[in-house]
Amino acid sequence: MCHNGGVGKGVSLKHVTFLALLLMQSFLFAENWTVDDDGKADFNRIQDAIDAASNLDIIDVMPGIYNEVINFNGKSIVVQGQDAKTTIIDGSGLNQSVVTFQSGETTQSVLSRFTIRGGSGTIWDDPIFGPLPCGGGIYVENASPMIQLCSVEENTAWGGGGIFLSNASPFIMFTDVVMNSASGHGGGLYLNGNVDALIDSLQITDNTASWGGGMTCMANSNPQMLNCSFDYNRVENVGGGLYIRSSSSPQILACTFNYNEQTTNPLGSGGGICIYGGGNGGGPCYPFIRLCHVIGNSVSGDGGGIAAAYDAHPKIRESLIAGNTAGRSGGGLAVVADIDYLYPCIADVFDVDIEDNTAIESGGGIHVRWSEPIIEAVNVNGNSASVSAGGINFFESPDSSLTGSS
Repeated sequence: MCHNGGVGKGVSLKHVTFLALLLMQSFLFAENWTVDDDGKADFNRIQDAIDAASNLDIIDVMPGIYNEVINFNGKSIVVQGQDAKTTIIDGSGLNQSVVTFQSGETTQSVLSRFTIRGGSGTIWDDPIFGPLPCGGGIYVENASPMIQLCSVEENTAWGGGGIFLSNASPFIMFTDVVMNSASGHGGGLYLNGNVDALIDSLQITDNTASWGGGMTCMANSNPQMLNCSFDYNRVENVGGGLYIRSSSSPQILACTFNYNEQTTNPLGSGGGICIYGGGNGGGPCYPFIRLCHVIGNSVSGDGGGIAAAYDAHPKIRESLIAGNTAGRSGGGLAVVADIDYLYPCIADVFDVDIEDNTAIESGGGIHVRWSEPIIEAVNVNGNSASVSAGGINFFESPDSSLTGSS
């Protein structure tokens, strides 16, 4: 008799033993390669080692600065440096992404312990803006590698100055994405088109962009983000820390969005997080935000901490929104829609502290305009607005719900 988890029907113990032997054999024949830029190894260049390697091989890269760009070419290999501080892949002057995955790589393709810098992207056909360079540091398309213990810094591109993902489900963890810039979307990361990444313990800091200073999620991008920090990023238009758009519904757990800034555009929104759903080829967004801190962000327009607008339906749970500033309304949180109610915004806010936020116009804590949020068990304390409603401002939003709050 076979039980769940045992040998399945029609599969004999002999077959299982044979498969196990094959697997052991494949590991026995795997090789370790070394790369050192001073010539004391198998190769001087990382790409030469990748070209020579077979699946399951491990490539150890000695400390040094390697002025090259690399492509995994679909191989299930581990490419690892000694330490991200001392092992650097620098793409300066090569006008490409520093690291490329675009041949169906899986999480058996591992990039570990490198600084990735000096890249300028790979041409990708953006559905709205056309062919433009994306993924200055790392470019991932139709692939799902594992990226860990890296620092992706000082890269530039139109989209995803640091990292670009499309049609991908990678695992990215314990990585710093810092001081990258994008002239378009996602200074740190740009996710566009069916992305289901697991993103754990990233420091996304001091990046700049036109949209999504730290990161943009676009077009059915639904990553799970855990323990990430979106801090000190800057944006011209919307989403200082994070911009969520067009049928994208990420899960955001135990993350910080602190001291991000939106500048330039007086109608910009979302100093920490901006969520836009409909319009311009978009669709409804249902992000889930829990156990997050949104502190000290600023915006020229609405939503110093978080802005949800135009078919955006976030669930915000057990979080702190404090010390944010709006140049217009909604110092802490802005929930707005269009005057014709074509794109209603139904934010669901529960057990959230909204404290010490400031708005130049209305709704120091929360501003609601032409929308229908469900607000329950919130503490709205110490906020201020120069024109009206230091705590909460409801403007032409008769179907809003406010219960059990102080």
